Parts: sequence; C-alpha cells; structure tokens
Amino acid sequence: MFGYINTDSLARINRLDLVDLTPRFPPLIVQIIVAVTFTGVAIAAREIIDNWAHGAGPFAVNVPFILLATLFGRFRAGFLALLLTTVYSWYYVLPVTGSFSFEDPGDQARTLVNAAIGLIIVCLGDAARTTGRWLLLEKEQHIAERDMLLAEVDHRVKNNLAILSSLLALQQRKSENAEVIAALGRAAGRVHSLSKAYESLRYDNLDNIAIVDMRDFLNRLCGSLREALTLDGRIELIVAAEPCQLSRDRAGAVGLLVNELVTNAVKHAFVDRDKGTIKVELRVLSDGAVLEVSDDGVGLPDIIRDGAQGTQFLSAFAQMAKGELDSESGEYGTRYICRLGETP
Repeated sequence: MFGYINTDSLARINRLDLVDLTPRFPPLIVQIIVAVTFTGVAIAAREIIDNWAHGAGPFAVNVPFILLATLFGRFRAGFLALLLTTVYSWYYVLPVTGSFSFEDPGDQARTLVNAAIGLIIVCLGDAARTTGRWLLLEKEQHIAERDMLLAEVDHRVKNNLAILSSLLALQQRKSENAEVIAALGRAAGRVHSLSKAYESLRYDNLDNIAIVDMRDFLNRLCGSLREALTLDGRIELIVAAEPCQLSRDRAGAVGLLVNELVTNAVKHAFVDRDKGTIKVELRVLSDGAVLEVSDDGVGLPDIIRDGAQGTQFLSAFAQMAKGELDSESGEYGTRYICRLGETP
C-alpha cells in the first residue's frame, strides 16, 4: 500500500509535525490541543453541511479531520480526535438528537463500524507519517554524506592541481633551454587556468549538482581572473551574462574557453596600450545560447591567429562544450563567438 505514497508530500507534512515545532511544551499537551482543534473544525464543517443536508454522513465528515490530527499531532492526537468526533456525532447528529440512545437499532452497529474504521485510519495515518519521517531522515543523512564527499573531492582536486603547478614551476627553474622554459610556463599557466575554472564550479544547487548556473559561474570566474591577472584597472573586464544552465562538464569547458580567451587578450591585445576593455557576454536564444568574448585591442598576431597551439586548445574547449567557435580580428579588436546548443 505504501508503494503509492508520495514521499515528497510526506516529507512536507513531517516538517509540520507540531510536536517537533513546539519543543517547549510537553508532547501530550500539544497533542490534546491538536485533537481539540481539529475536532472543532470537524464540528464547524458538520454545522455547514447541516444547513443543506441535515444529518447526512454523521461520521464520514469526521474522517479527514481525524487523519489531519494524526498527521500533524501523531497517533495520540488522531485517537483523541476520533473519540471526540465520534461522541459528538453519536450524541448530536444521530437520532435521538441530544441523547446517546439509538432510535434505529442499526445505528448502534453503524456507530461501532465507523469507530473501528476511524481507528484503522488513525493507525494507517500514523504509519504513513512514521514512514515519511524515516524517509526524510534517511534523505537528509544521504545529503550530509554527499556534501562531505563533495568537499573532500574538491579539496583533493585543488591540492593535486596546486602540486602539479608547483612541479611545472620547479622544472621550469631547473631547465636551461629557452623553448622548454616557455613551454613549461604555458603548461603551468593552463594548469592555473584549470584550477581557477574548477574553483568557480561550486556546488551551489545541491538539489541538482549536475547543472551549473552560468551567470553566477561566469561572474565568479571573471572575478578570479581579475585577481589572477592583476588587471589593476588598466584593463577592464566586463561580464554581461543572462540566466542560463549547462551541465557541469560543459560548464567546465566553457570556463576553460573563457579563461584562455581572456588570458590571451590580456597578453596580446593591448600591446603599447595603456587601457583596454574585455567583455564576456552570454546571451540566451530560443535554440541555445551564444558566448561572446571580445576586446577593443590591436588584434591578434598572425602566429596566434593562424593555427598556433593556443588556437588548438580553444577549438578543443569549444568542442568539449558542444559549441561552434568562430572568430574575427582586426585593428579595432578581436571577437570570439561560441554558439552553444541544447541548453536545458
């Protein structure tokens, strides 16, 4: 029977357990108040029904309020509500009104049957409440364990990236070959970029850790880049991102792409320039989204524009993000456009 119970609804009801919500008062007092309150509501409903159908369903009207008393006040509240509503219906609703005597001999059996059914409802309601309570506690325990594991994974990944960056820097200092030093420097820079992108992929939405809010992600990432690249006001980095969601893997690839593009622009776009602007935009379309990274610099050197290793990385990052990357560069600046499809 409980296979058809909506566990989310049970969880919401258990969060409204009035015994838990009023710890200052003895549970028995709370349960009596709950029982009396729902009995009063049942009597009010009885009075309303009597205005157009006098005496109809003398016990049936009590059922939902008995169940609610059980769910919000546990078994004792439901049982007490059952007793109070049964006595009320027996004394005031059944003939003879204002008496516990039975005018119709069948009313005695009907009263007993309805009381038994009410007791079954109280038992089932309390069993459902208890089941929901355990499910809720189990869910919260799993969430706590997951959060702990995620924190541990984050810590280890950050440590590993830091160790890798340190090893590359150490090897760079030991080398005497200029090309090797430059290559190790580029590798260390990309490891640093990966670290910054990973730091920005925080688990904000714990209900769905597979989805990333790209507006918050890009704002955090560009904030980290401002500090890492020490722009100090000479180069302004602007973020204009609309609300958009991507899977965590695609978001990480977008982060690496933005990191690489912004870093390239800082290094190459403003040669012999005192000031400049880099803009990161994310626009949502009906069939996906468009990421645009642009600057108002002098344009990219031909060696970077025509198939350099950095360009290969950009293409790889765009492919990982399931996007198509285009670019245009000239004396008035450079603009990269990545079209992202299949956004959630």
